[in-house]
Amino acid sequence: MTQDVDDNWYCLIEELDRGNVIPIVGPELLEVPDATNGGMAQLYDLVARELLARYLSASDQSFSGVWGLHGCIAAIVASGQNPDKVRRTTAKTLDALTADCPLPPALQALAAIDAFDLYVSLSCDSLLLRCLREPNVDPQAESFAFGIRSDTNGHPLDIPVRPRGKKICYQLLGSAENLLDFAIHEGDVLEYLYRLQSEQTRSIKNLLGRLRSSNLLFIGCHLSDWFGRSLLRLVNEDPLFSKAKQEFMTDFEGDTSLSTFVSRFSPNSLVFPGTPKEFVRELAERWQKWRLTHPQQDKKAPPIAAVKAADSPQVFISYASENADAARAIADRLLQLGAGDVWLDKKKLRGGEDWSSKLEQAIASCDYFLPLLSSEADQRREGVFWDEWGSALERARKVADTFILPTLIDASPDSRNNYQRIGKQLGTERFWTLQLLNAPSGTFDAKSESDLVDCFANFRGH
Repeated sequence: MTQDVDDNWYCLIEELDRGNVIPIVGPELLEVPDATNGGMAQLYDLVARELLARYLSASDQSFSGVWGLHGCIAAIVASGQNPDKVRRTTAKTLDALTADCPLPPALQALAAIDAFDLYVSLSCDSLLLRCLREPNVDPQAESFAFGIRSDTNGHPLDIPVRPRGKKICYQLLGSAENLLDFAIHEGDVLEYLYRLQSEQTRSIKNLLGRLRSSNLLFIGCHLSDWFGRSLLRLVNEDPLFSKAKQEFMTDFEGDTSLSTFVSRFSPNSLVFPGTPKEFVRELAERWQKWRLTHPQQDKKAPPIAAVKAADSPQVFISYASENADAARAIADRLLQLGAGDVWLDKKKLRGGEDWSSKLEQAIASCDYFLPLLSSEADQRREGVFWDEWGSALERARKVADTFILPTLIDASPDSRNNYQRIGKQLGTERFWTLQLLNAPSGTFDAKSESDLVDCFANFRGH
């Protein structure tokens, strides 16, 4: 068991080092002083106690626990109270309890981990944002919140398409600062999840793209069975049983049905023992030790992938077979940068299919065509890619906007001066008049990535 836990930790820390983990933070880390009974208490237990005293003149311990507030408010609304009035009172109570309270140490420790740039909160208070804006963390941290009301007071729902060097706090179930646009009971949570994956998906495509292309770390969420299953599916592009990405979770203490479901249908999920506070403390310690033995390079924050939607561009990559590895690397990166789909012949063609017809159809229907220019391709007298380039050049004459994005993949950009065929045959001289991208050995340089992000963003806005 110890070996398994150590392996899980190593896997998590490695992904942190790659900048490819997003924490999903639940309310279990939110402990604040209890002015009535002394000591520390869960923030939302205190809110439930205040609301019960105000509306029902009662104290019911069955409403305690991480999500006990939802049951408490459901009972209050069922007694005949106006939901929006209760929502306003909840927001004011939260503000009163957190205005001058000390920040939870575990939340501060989590906010200070520099491997994270995006935090997703499942609570509606401002404590996580305050931790992120601490002087020793990021005073300029940005705040975003999802909303289901038509009036969002001008606040953007989506995160930026490209990181701006600031930490981001995103409240998935709304923010109490919006007074009437945050979830206060299970019925609200269900509505938020429905809106997140239905007609409002386009309004948060950057957020969903980032969540669906990153490994997720669930801390102190204490999810119920139905909530956990729905949320896990929302943040994964592929079915849980076949996805490549991972979820890391603190130990299940709630619904055993969710634990069983995850173990059966989400095999890439790793569960860590101990309480959320213990987990955060160990995570901070392990990350600090890793940093001491693995000096950080000037790593660029991973770009935000766009959701694969109807308005995301379809890209065709054409290459010589000798450049297959570079083509696959470029295809993966294009998906991260916002492409809706990428055509690679080895992935798209099946045995027995009319490959010539399929390729022609793909070139005729794609939004962008990327020919990979290399010395290996230049040395080939024959090859299917020459036909593909000819077809793309023919179609380009009928397309008013940018269509062909020639991409140099040789280690030295100057190698193009030695090409004997590329740029001199079959009309390929036109490649040199177009905007060239550089991706030595399949890795785009910074300018090329920036150009692609802008290109895809312009396409979605057309």
